[in-house]
Amino acid sequence: MCGFVIAIGSFNKEDLISATKSILYRGPDSTNYFFSDDSKIKVGFNRLSIIDIAGGKQPFVSDNKKTIIVFNGEIYNAADLRQELEQNSIIFKTRNSDTEVFIRGYELWGHQVFSKIDGMFSVGIIDLVKNKITIARDKFGEKPLYYSISKEGIVIGSELKIFKHFKNINLEQDISSLKKYFIFNFIPAPNTLYKNIKKAKNSHFYELDLKNYSSKEFEFYSFINKKKSNFDTSLDHLDNLLKESVKSRLITDQKIGLFLSGGIDSSLIAHYSKELDQDIESFTVSVKGKTFDEIEKAKQLSQHLNIKNFSIDLDEKKFNEIYSDVIKKLDEPLGAPTFVPTYMVSKIAAKRVKSVLSGDGGDEIFGGYDIFKYLKLINFAKNLLGKNTFSLMEVLLKILPVSKKNLSFDFKIRRFLRGIKYPKEYQNTMFLSSVSIEDLEELFNEKINVDDFFSDLRIFDNKLKGLNYFDKTLLYYVQYYLPDLVCARADRAGMLNSLEIRSPFLNPKILEYVLNVPNEKKESIFKTKKLLRQLLSRKFPKSHIDRDKTGFTFPMQDWLNINDIDTLKMFDRSKFNAMKNSHINGTSEYRNFFYSMNVLNSQ
Repeated sequence: MCGFVIAIGSFNKEDLISATKSILYRGPDSTNYFFSDDSKIKVGFNRLSIIDIAGGKQPFVSDNKKTIIVFNGEIYNAADLRQELEQNSIIFKTRNSDTEVFIRGYELWGHQVFSKIDGMFSVGIIDLVKNKITIARDKFGEKPLYYSISKEGIVIGSELKIFKHFKNINLEQDISSLKKYFIFNFIPAPNTLYKNIKKAKNSHFYELDLKNYSSKEFEFYSFINKKKSNFDTSLDHLDNLLKESVKSRLITDQKIGLFLSGGIDSSLIAHYSKELDQDIESFTVSVKGKTFDEIEKAKQLSQHLNIKNFSIDLDEKKFNEIYSDVIKKLDEPLGAPTFVPTYMVSKIAAKRVKSVLSGDGGDEIFGGYDIFKYLKLINFAKNLLGKNTFSLMEVLLKILPVSKKNLSFDFKIRRFLRGIKYPKEYQNTMFLSSVSIEDLEELFNEKINVDDFFSDLRIFDNKLKGLNYFDKTLLYYVQYYLPDLVCARADRAGMLNSLEIRSPFLNPKILEYVLNVPNEKKESIFKTKKLLRQLLSRKFPKSHIDRDKTGFTFPMQDWLNINDIDTLKMFDRSKFNAMKNSHINGTSEYRNFFYSMNVLNSQ
């Protein structure tokens, strides 16, 4: 796991060095540079040494000095790809470096190498023969990648903050992206907070011309249309897929551990990990708040599996001590309160290991959110009662007080009513949104054309025609929520502590399995993650299987000081203050909005 900066064109060497140093925590083990005055290429690389510590030095230069690669991530099927390359008469210089596998694969297969990889990566490949640089982001978007193209040249990097170190890059804010931040709780790729900086999309690569500084975008993999005839949808097959995925993600030349919450996802990963690595250790954050703390479940699981567990407490006092500093470390606004506990558990894990396994992706791929339970009920209620269904719910909501509990009933109802008013292709986004479109219009004092605002969602929904509602919702979470919120949270929380986070659920074979399973076998109006619960029943007692989802956050209603949060200059102050007052008085609920606001003000 690493961080890199590439500058091509009329940029100062000192700016490149300063930018590289600004993300030193991503790779504190070594820092190396490549400079070519003839081609105006400057590259900086910070390395966190995980695989082939001696031979995996980067930037990695080809034998003919015509190809230079910088690569952040891990290739889990590197051994298989190396064997395939050796069968094509490729000779390797390193013992088991996946970076060398990447560059040799590019030399033989070209851009096809990206689709062959099972792993997480952001990569820059400078090809001096073609006078192009190819950049790519992995299938699920686990690793971040940003780029800027201007008349001065091209700058590429692992984090948004690196661009602040280049004096001639314009950092004008993009108001459209800012609006989307408050709706999505993140800024969806390819946009960022700045007009002139783009975020690479997952499953995409980009060819950038080194002469005229132009770019072309290509998709190298799509999760859509993965249905196959005669596909093995047995639970035994899922069992094998998950075990093999965990096994591949345990490969390292350093010590590795795992995050443990006691929930379904981490329980399964812990089971396979213990089976494959008897000495593995686990790490848990104990969030002190009723309905928030998962420490007892984690302790029971670690004792059951005989896995050593290390935990850290996060109470209100500790939160107040670290909160401001922690959210300042984010390099782009990310409205994910789960970042704070993830950062804390990463901090204790990094003291003992360099990599951990995580359950990220389990909710998105197996339908772990409540909306997956309610999809069938929503359609049934709308057909039976029509608009009256939601009128009744709104009456009920006025009676219900705003709860401070995690994932409380009234919280879910509010989110549900916020989303259900919109066309189907926008509902998932609005279910998750921290504000309504009406709130956003009043904050910015302008009317929003919803169809224009959500044009990308309409295009995406159009590609999903013919899919059932469960798979449509699943692919929405995979395409939007996963890359730029879930994966971004894990990347920043881990990397800020020089810790690599690996996610066994984020394996294309596992997602393809779920998409091929018939609906009746994977959906339930009573429980989420039907497939994983069935698999869990083979491994654990019934008492462990029936546990409800806790959610990995902190008590925002109690701990977040709303009074200290100020508004943006472009916001309507009276609307902002009205939202603040109604939230404090308990007549409305804007906890996620104010958290997102606080994060934005800290950048």
